[in-house]
Amino acid sequence: MNKKTMSIGTIIVIAGAFIAYQVGSGFATGQETIQYYTAYGLKGFLVGGINAAMASIVFMAYAYAGRVHQLNDLNSISEFYAGKFGKLFVIFAWIFNACCYLFMISGFGNTLNQQFGMNATLGITIAVILSVGTAILGLKNVVNIIGRIGPVIAVFTLLVGVAAMFKYVPMIPEGLELISSGQVEVTAAGSNWLTAGLSLGGCTGLLTAAFVAKLGVDLRDYKWKYTRIIIIGTLVLLAAISFMMGMLHVGNVRESIQVAIPNLLLAGNMIPGIAIIFAIIILLAVYTTICSIVWACASTFVADEKSMKYKIVCVVIGVIGWVIASQISYSTLVNYIMTYCGYTGVIVFAVIGVRYFMIRKKDKENGITGI
Repeated sequence: MNKKTMSIGTIIVIAGAFIAYQVGSGFATGQETIQYYTAYGLKGFLVGGINAAMASIVFMAYAYAGRVHQLNDLNSISEFYAGKFGKLFVIFAWIFNACCYLFMISGFGNTLNQQFGMNATLGITIAVILSVGTAILGLKNVVNIIGRIGPVIAVFTLLVGVAAMFKYVPMIPEGLELISSGQVEVTAAGSNWLTAGLSLGGCTGLLTAAFVAKLGVDLRDYKWKYTRIIIIGTLVLLAAISFMMGMLHVGNVRESIQVAIPNLLLAGNMIPGIAIIFAIIILLAVYTTICSIVWACASTFVADEKSMKYKIVCVVIGVIGWVIASQISYSTLVNYIMTYCGYTGVIVFAVIGVRYFMIRKKDKENGITGI
């Protein structure tokens, strides 16, 4: 067993990068928070708990595959845990990846619309041009920017939430009554708090296999407990922030459900001028993510980034994305994509979760260690 210890500073740095890979446009804009937390009131706490529990298990499985068996890509991990059915998991991940592109470019356009008054369709068009243009250039390393922007989004969201607590916490009981009585209708992910939690947990664990497995490989010289601390700690932190923001939107529910980007509304209401900074951060975060998504989706079919076929595939992805995102509202895209893709993630969680414990037991019996 490795005895190497890890400093608090190192834990914070690695956790920050991990948070960056978990934070998406849905979290940044607040639309995900509205649908998974605000919609279920105090039971949103249970939604967050289910999400954190499911993701913790599947992330441990990914990290174990990396740490003990040196696997660090989606294909090998899926095959390791699910055999020939692993290819199905790769397909699930690709579909979710492609669908995320839809609501992310929509979130980009709606952020420009809400904060700067730009036509949302024009904003979506700009997002498509930027993402396709960058992907065509083959700039894969743009994804590295996420590691810097992700933690900033989490910190900004937390600061906005803390500032808003003084105004909206006293209004939470009234908001809960409005929701439970049906006086206000909040778009909800899932049919109840249980299915919402399962859906969110499925989404959280669906696209992070390679990153978490690499984390397992990189941290194999340290005690296993540090990997557990980073995984569980970040998941609990993000769930807590999401629940807090969800409750604040409950306190401001009449206004929050009327806008596409509720977190911008909250920021603008509390700290004049900060909404502009927050909007820019959201746009940058979405930009870096959608560029990597276009590249990932296109490179699945065409490996040569310099070929004309690759460029054509990028353009086709962008055009399809623009057509759909410009016709369907941002909140609807988030609702349908995260809810139903999340359910496929539940299948992945169930199989990998069970197989993880079985393989760990078998490895121990065979004298294979690494924990």
